[in-house]
Amino acid sequence: MKVYEVCIKPTSDFVTPLQGDCLFGHICWQIAHDPELVGEIDQILSDYDKSPFCIVADPIMKFKADGEDFFVFHKAFAPAGTSNISATASFEQRKKEYDRRKAAKKAKWMLVSKTKKLSINNFAKLSDIKELGLDSDWKPSFEYRQSHNTIDRATGTTGTSAAFAPFAINGIAWNSDLEMAVFVGVRDDISKTGIRTALQRIGKFGYGADASTGKGRFEVVGMNEIDLNQFAVNDANALYTLSACVPEKEIYRKVYFEPFIRSGRHGDAKANSEYPFKQPVLKAAAGAVLVPSNIADIRQTYIGTAVKDVSRFKETVEQGYSLVIPMKVENVK
Repeated sequence: MKVYEVCIKPTSDFVTPLQGDCLFGHICWQIAHDPELVGEIDQILSDYDKSPFCIVADPIMKFKADGEDFFVFHKAFAPAGTSNISATASFEQRKKEYDRRKAAKKAKWMLVSKTKKLSINNFAKLSDIKELGLDSDWKPSFEYRQSHNTIDRATGTTGTSAAFAPFAINGIAWNSDLEMAVFVGVRDDISKTGIRTALQRIGKFGYGADASTGKGRFEVVGMNEIDLNQFAVNDANALYTLSACVPEKEIYRKVYFEPFIRSGRHGDAKANSEYPFKQPVLKAAAGAVLVPSNIADIRQTYIGTAVKDVSRFKETVEQGYSLVIPMKVENVK
């Protein structure tokens, strides 16, 4: 499997947050409608539990500074490193270490590049990202609530019943200058051009909820092969996940993660079927850290399992895989 960096630029507001497993579902529907992209969907999913044809990571922010690309990853759910402050340290040294740990707990991201390797100590706040040449008042996005009405076609009004009562939805407006990177693992026998075309169509017609009203639009501006190991340290002993996943059993001696529940409706044609809802799936959110029992498992491209039997439609699959980057975790017992 080869990994590609797909660069996208949001061109509209979003209702559904950009996440890898949702993008994977959209790609599957594009293939189902147009087998010329990579082949018949039933055929490429026939061995999905053994050899996934495609793995999509959560989109992350990307910036360029001093000729180098910087990526803003989710902060790893890993224990903090040990303190280097000795018992005889001064008050100023202890306060500095206390402030560092406090900042690490509040941070949401990690700033990573070829020279700044993936590490729990590379935590980043918004102020750290602004140092890459951004304006002081720059923000990646802002969230808002938008009111809606459902019209009763019989009366032409919202009516008085609960079925037609006004309601509100959450929206996400991305900065117009923001560029995002989506790491996509593509099996060697699958056309990368077909995957790119599928993503281009998703960006054109909309991603997630309210796509029919203009939400969820983005533009694909580039696709290049990338080696994720360039972000890894040499003495890695754990794996950092780039999307929500369902790890394999009895392979990892430690798993640090935040639980994430994927639930909701089918997409596309099955959204209006007799059985539109899928069963909820418990996953480890993006940023999980897994410590394998065998150190030889460190240098792998992806981890996880296929998730099936989540719907009345037996052909339905849920992405339980994730691309990974080796990283160093301290204090692992």
